Formats: sequence, C-alpha cells, structure tokens
Amino acid sequence: MLRSVAEGDRTAFRVLYEQAGPVLFGICSRILRDRDAAEDAFQEAMLRIWQKSYQFDPAKGGAMNWMVTVARRIALDRMPARRSGQRSLTDASVAALVEALPHQAPGDPGLAPDLRRCLGLLERNYRQSILLAYYHGLSYEELAAHSAVPIGTIKTWIHRAVEKLQRCLSQ
Repeated sequence: MLRSVAEGDRTAFRVLYEQAGPVLFGICSRILRDRDAAEDAFQEAMLRIWQKSYQFDPAKGGAMNWMVTVARRIALDRMPARRSGQRSLTDASVAALVEALPHQAPGDPGLAPDLRRCLGLLERNYRQSILLAYYHGLSYEELAAHSAVPIGTIKTWIHRAVEKLQRCLSQ
C-alpha cells in the first residue's frame, strides 16, 4: 500500500490513513501528552508519509515500522522540553513513569496481558530503558544521562530487550 502511496494513489493513502492512523496518533499522544499537540504532530507525520513514501525501503524493515519512526521523530521534535532544552529526569519522575506503564494497555487489548508479562520478565535496566524510550519518547542521550551509562550501553540494553520481548511474545 505504501508503494501505491508513493505513486500518488490518494485512495491507497486514505486506506493507509484509516488503518495506520490510530496507531500513529497513539504514539504522538503518548509522547506529547497533549491532544492538540498530538493532533498537529500526527497530521505532520501523515503529510510527511505522503510526501516521503518513495523513500520507504522494504529491505530495511516493515512499512508500519517506517511510519512509526516518522511519527515518533516528529512527535519527539515537537516536545516543548526538547525544544527548550529543559527536560529534567529525576529518579522519582522516572519511577513514576515506569510504575504507571504496566497499568496502561497498548492499542491491542489482547496483547496487553502478554506484553505486561514479558515486560515483567526483563531485567530492571532493560525494562526501564524500553518503557522510557518507546512509551515516553526519551532519547538515547536522555536515557544515558539518567542512567549514568554510555549511550552505547543504552543502545545495547534496548536492542537486547527488544530481542527478549520478541522471543517472549512469540511463545
């Protein structure tokens, strides 16, 4: 469908918007935590997907992953704290974010219990890195600063956590 969008097919884009829109809007909403800002980011993401769909390369990953990356980057760039450089993470704020997430259901209600179970099996540093990066939009740099570890370590933790989650969810 994304290839059809790249060729200017408006009908394909409408279908893509209807199918992927709820997930992409959810990502923008989780990152920005403000409905108006999330709507603006979502609309910008959909426009960028329309304009840049020719850049999608299926050899590098799935179409949904590509669209999620587009939406996530736009939402992260629109974060007020990121623009002003005033983001500050205290142990209490991170603990509150991590504690709140297991009680929030992802978009697929059937996946929520499995995802919670699999997240619960991860080592604390892996779980915290995954939750803060994917659900709260923190960058590698922000995670490294908060955890007092090198960025490469954060990348490794997230990579290993994703692998473990994939294995757990496929069982």
